Order: sequence, then C-alpha cells, then structure tokens
Amino acid sequence: MPSKIAGADSFTAAAGLYYMLLEQEKDVYFVHQGPVPKAAEGLIDDDRVSSSVGQRELLVTIDYSDTDAGQAHYLTENDVLQIRIGPVAKDFDLDKVNATLTGFDFDLIVVIGAQVTADLGSTYTKLKSEFEEAKVINIDNTKRNKNFGDLNIVDDEAVTLSSLLFSRAAQWGLVPNEKSARALLTGMTYRNSTFGIDKK
Repeated sequence: MPSKIAGADSFTAAAGLYYMLLEQEKDVYFVHQGPVPKAAEGLIDDDRVSSSVGQRELLVTIDYSDTDAGQAHYLTENDVLQIRIGPVAKDFDLDKVNATLTGFDFDLIVVIGAQVTADLGSTYTKLKSEFEEAKVINIDNTKRNKNFGDLNIVDDEAVTLSSLLFSRAAQWGLVPNEKSARALLTGMTYRNSTFGIDKK
C-alpha cells in the first residue's frame, strides 16, 4: 500500500515489492486509490491495482446436494436477481442457502512512504478495521515517520524508498525479477538522479 503523499517514490517501491512477493507465490494485493503518478505509469497493469477498497462482493452459495436438481436459471428484473434451481423437495432445507460479503481479508499490511496513517488518505479510513486486525509493516525513509506499525523499517539515510526496498530485499529472501527491477530502478532514477547523484 503506497502513500498518497510520497507520489512516484512510494508507488514504484510498492510495485517492486509487489512483484517480488508475487514471485514468491504470496497472496498479495496492490492497494492504491487515485491516479497513478506520471513517472510510474506502465509499471503495473490496471487490473492488478485494487482501488475499490470500500466495496465488497456478495457471494451466494446454495448446497443442492442430495436433491434431484439438474438445472439452474437466473434472471434480473428491476435490479433484482432471481435464481431458480430445481427440482428440489418441498421441505428443502433453506439453511443450505447462504449469503456472505467478501472483500479484503488481510493478515499483513505493508505501508510504504507514509509518515502517519493519514498519508494513505481515504484508503485508511475505508480499511480502518482491517488495519486494527492485521499486522502492519511501516516502511519509510524520513525522520518524521511516527512509527505507527507493528514493525517499523525506517531508514532516513535511504535516498529513495525504492533503494531502501532494494537494499533490504536480499535480507528478506526476495529476488527482483524483471518487473520488480524495472519498478525499483524507475523509483531510484525518475528525478534524473541515481542514488542522490545528479546526472550531468
């Protein structure tokens, strides 16, 4: 989850970490609302970015085992969905019909480039209960960071968040692949500098 105020610096670092975690076959989401920073455009496909964090999906399950049901039909009318499954006995157990809301279910949240949770904007507000239930890793490179995480990785000597991620990747058992390397390199150089050394 990149900070909104840190712009391309946090977005590129988050993209780099996201791709490294995918390479490890982790169940990972890239959570970001709003426009992609210009310098970071094209680093991550739109369909990989989870932006509708305040919304959930309704999942309806029907256990029709031990019935003669062989057909299922559905129709929508006036925004009402009707599902017909049959044939079933007149004493069919309605407890076999369940509806649940699905959505984000985090056990760990990694926040990159936020000094405080408010730097995540409405994303934090919409996921506040998830933040309270999950462990939070706070990664930043500024002395102004309020150490709000369960684990705080704050290195104010790191020139960029991408360089901080790259320097720690090996310690965490992560190896950049082509996509993560491109994201991290973009973060290190998009301001026309490389590790703080201006290009001439």
